[in-house]
Amino acid sequence: LPDDSVKALNLLHDWLNTLLPHCFSKVDRVTYGLLTDAEVQAALKENPHMPKTRRLLAIPFVGKDCPSKTNEFSHPDVGIGLTALAFRYEGLRMSDVVSLMEHLKEEMKAQVGPYNKRPACITYMKWVRYAG
Repeated sequence: LPDDSVKALNLLHDWLNTLLPHCFSKVDRVTYGLLTDAEVQAALKENPHMPKTRRLLAIPFVGKDCPSKTNEFSHPDVGIGLTALAFRYEGLRMSDVVSLMEHLKEEMKAQVGPYNKRPACITYMKWVRYAG
């Protein structure tokens, strides 16, 4: 096997045997979670220089629906795993949807060709169709 494949297999092994069980042992909105839009606004009022990572990634909680004021996960793989689980359990926040739509609009403006044939427009039409 090529060296990159061996590295990927080792990483996968670590994920499946160590990090994933650790992430699954945590309880969403009790030991970790995403800040809600209201919690982000309150935290920004308290600390206008709050790191962007606290707004976008899962953070430790000190109790039920009680996010830690300043802590973040020190292991990046754990932070990524818990963030994925938090989005799976909590869903997208309204601010996430707005950010996605703004990004998609910018992509549509940058792309050329007939509007309804642009990749960003096709993606948007799929999202609308899936949403019902």
